[in-house]
Amino acid sequence: MPHFDQNTDWPAAAFALRDRLGAEAIEPRVANWLKDHAGDTILVACSGGPDSIFTLCLLWAWSIELDIDVVIGHYNHRWREEASNRDAAFIAEVAVALACTFELEERPENEAAFTETAARELRLDFLRRAAKKHGCAAIVLGHQQDDILETQLIRLSRGAGSEGLSAPRPVNSFPGYPDHIRPILHHRAGDIRMALNVCGIHWRHDSSNEDTRIPRNSLRIEVIPNLMSALEHDVQTGAARSRELLEEDAAALKAIAKMHLPEAFRRSRSLKRKELQGEPRAITRRAITAWLSGHHLIGSLSAPGMEVLLNAIYSIRPKYRLSIGATFISFTETEVTIEREAKASRNLPFDGRLLQVDETILLPTGGQVALEGVSLDGTLRERLAQGSIDAQTEAYFDVDPEKPIEVRAWRPGDRFRPLGAPGTKKLKDWFIDRHIPQSERKSLPVVSLVDGEIIWVPGFPPADSLKIGPETDRALRLTYHIRKPLY
Repeated sequence: MPHFDQNTDWPAAAFALRDRLGAEAIEPRVANWLKDHAGDTILVACSGGPDSIFTLCLLWAWSIELDIDVVIGHYNHRWREEASNRDAAFIAEVAVALACTFELEERPENEAAFTETAARELRLDFLRRAAKKHGCAAIVLGHQQDDILETQLIRLSRGAGSEGLSAPRPVNSFPGYPDHIRPILHHRAGDIRMALNVCGIHWRHDSSNEDTRIPRNSLRIEVIPNLMSALEHDVQTGAARSRELLEEDAAALKAIAKMHLPEAFRRSRSLKRKELQGEPRAITRRAITAWLSGHHLIGSLSAPGMEVLLNAIYSIRPKYRLSIGATFISFTETEVTIEREAKASRNLPFDGRLLQVDETILLPTGGQVALEGVSLDGTLRERLAQGSIDAQTEAYFDVDPEKPIEVRAWRPGDRFRPLGAPGTKKLKDWFIDRHIPQSERKSLPVVSLVDGEIIWVPGFPPADSLKIGPETDRALRLTYHIRKPLY
C-alpha cells in the first residue's frame, strides 16, 4: 500500500487494531515494562513498513492509557532515491495525525551504507541520539516472530552462543543507553499484514526487501521456505521456542556467574585470576563480559578477541598484556587488571588484531576499522571507476572473505604496492613522499593479510594485487574513521 490516505482516521484505526488483538496485542514482558514506565517517553523506530507501522499503532493506542509520550524516529538511508523520500514524508504525516513528535535524519553523502551492517549501525546511532534528546526510556523496535529464525541462522553462521542465539529479545538493556523493547515479537508477519488490512491501516512497500543479494532477504525468500518444506513443520515457531529457552539458559548462567564471581559485576578494577580459572569457561565468559561492559570496553572486543582473552585467563603463562581499545588488560599469576595508562595515548603503536567480516575494531589511537562484504552494484562501480572513493576513509578489495585479515601498527621494513604503483617500496618511503609526520605514522593502522602482504593504509589506495576487476561481483570494504561518542 504505497500511498498515504488523507481520509484515514489514524487514531481510530490504531484503537481498532488494539481492540482487535485484545489482551495479546503486546508481548507480555513488554506489556509489563510499559506498565512499570507509565508517564515516561519512548521512541518508536518506524521505517514505514508493515511491521513498524503495526508497532507504532499498537504502542500509540497503549500510550494513551499509560500516559506515555511517543516520539517517532525515522532514518532515511536514501537507498531508493525518491521512494525513500516518500517513505519519510508518509511517516511525517502519520506523526502529525497521531500528534507525535517526529525525528528524521538522512544518511549524509559521506557515509556509505552498502550493507545491512553499515545501515544498521547508522540507524542505531541516530535512534540513540534522538532518544537521548527527548529523554526516552526505551527505543521500540518492530521485530516480529519471523525475524527470529533469520537472526538465528545468521548468528549460527558466525558461531554465536546462547546469548547471541537468544536474540532478538523482547526487552534488552544496555548500560548507558535506553532499553530496546520489541512489543510484537510474538506476532507472525502474515498475521500482522492481515490485521492492518482489516483495520484499513496503510504502509509503505520497500522494494529492497526483495533483493536476494542481501543475506537476510535470501534467507526469508529462498532458504527458509525450502527448510520448512524439507522438514514439513513450522520451523519459525520452533525457532521462537528455542529463542525463549536459550534466553532462560543465558539468564541462568549469568545469575550463577554473578553469584560465584560478584566482583566482575561491581566494576572492580581487578579480578582474582585463580577465581576466574576455577569456574567453567561458560561462567567466566559471562563474568568477563559483564566486567568489560561495566568499564565500557565490550564494544572494543571482537568475538576472536574474547577467545584470546579467555585463553589468556586459563593459560599457565604467568604474565600477559592485552590491548583492548584505548585500554590494556594485564595478567599476573594472581590478578587480571584493567590499566588506563598514559601509554594508551593517541600515538601509541598497537598490537596486531584479527578482523573478520562484519566486525569492527576500536584502536587505542581512537580510530575505528570495520570490514564488510558488499555487492558491486552500478552506483558503487561508477564511484570506483571515477576514483571518487575517499582513500582516507575507505577501500574496496577483491579478496576471499575467508582469508584472515590483521590490523596492526606500522613496522620498520614494511613494504607496500598501492593501486597503480609500478612496484613495491618501503612504507616509510611512501610516508616520506606524502609528507606524513612521524607522529601520524605511528597512529595509522596498517591492514594486511596474515601472510604479511599489506592491503591498505588509510590515505593510500588499496593494494594493486587485490584490485576490483570487471568480473568481481562481491568485494570487501574496509573503512577507517574516528567517530564522536554518542553520549
